[in-house]
Amino acid sequence: MKKVFHFEFDDESAAESGSKHDRITYECSAAEDERLRIDMVDGVPLIFANGSGLLTLAKILLKIALSKYKDGFHVHLHQDFNADSPEVLAVGLSDLS
Repeated sequence: MKKVFHFEFDDESAAESGSKHDRITYECSAAEDERLRIDMVDGVPLIFANGSGLLTLAKILLKIALSKYKDGFHVHLHQDFNADSPEVLAVGLSDLS
């Protein structure tokens, strides 16, 4: 069965928004049931998340990939996307050259 994923968002990069600095915002579900944690398993980071958490992470990654953020832009994510919880992941944009 095919599924459709439609996601509209505003490009919040400084290049598009006219703002002085890049920024990114993201929304969690109304139920706020997103779960996200990162563990090291045999020396490899492993993302553990429920469906809502994976969807929120995917939307953040898409916003970074499809917007006009400058090289070096990054976002710090906290466990369960809760700012009062420990930081578990940082995602950065780099051309890797």
